[in-house]
Amino acid sequence: MDLYRAIVGFGFSFLILIQIWFRFTEVMSVLPVQTTWTRVLNTILLFLVALEPYLFNILPLFLSPLQTFSELYDVTSSLYALDIGAIYGILAVFTHILASEERKLVAPDLLRRYKLSRNLEIVVATIFLVSAIPQIWTLDARYTIWASTFFVYRGGNLVRGLQKRRKAP
Repeated sequence: MDLYRAIVGFGFSFLILIQIWFRFTEVMSVLPVQTTWTRVLNTILLFLVALEPYLFNILPLFLSPLQTFSELYDVTSSLYALDIGAIYGILAVFTHILASEERKLVAPDLLRRYKLSRNLEIVVATIFLVSAIPQIWTLDARYTIWASTFFVYRGGNLVRGLQKRRKAP
C-alpha cells in the first residue's frame, strides 16, 4: 500500500509539474525580454523545480529514529506547498510582464487572456501557500486542495471559451 501511495503521489506531483512546464513554455515563447530580473526569476524557478522531487522522494531517506513517516510527510508536504506556491508566483510575475499594456509585448486582443491567466496563477499560488500551514491541513486534505488547482485552470479555460463564443458573430 505504501508503494501504491508513493506512486500516486509521484504521479500527482508530476502532473502539477507538467502543467507548470506547459504554462512556462507558453509564457517564455512570447516573453522576448531577457533582463537581469527575468534571469534571476528563471534561476530561482529552476531551483524550485529541482527541489520539488527532492521533498517527497529523498527526504524520507533521512528519517531520524525519533520521527514517524507521518511527521516527516507533514513537514515535507508543507515545504512542497511552499515550493509549488512560489513557482506559481513566479509564473504570475512572468505573465504579469506579458499582460503589461505599456510594454506592448502581446497584441491588445490577447491582453485579457494574459490578465486572466495571471489572476488564475495568483489564485493557484495562494491555494498552495495557504495549504502549507501545518496546523490547519492534513496530508489528505492538502492533496484534495492541490487537486482543486487543476479545476481552477480548467475553469479559466472554460471562461475564455465562453467569452470567445459571446464575441463571435
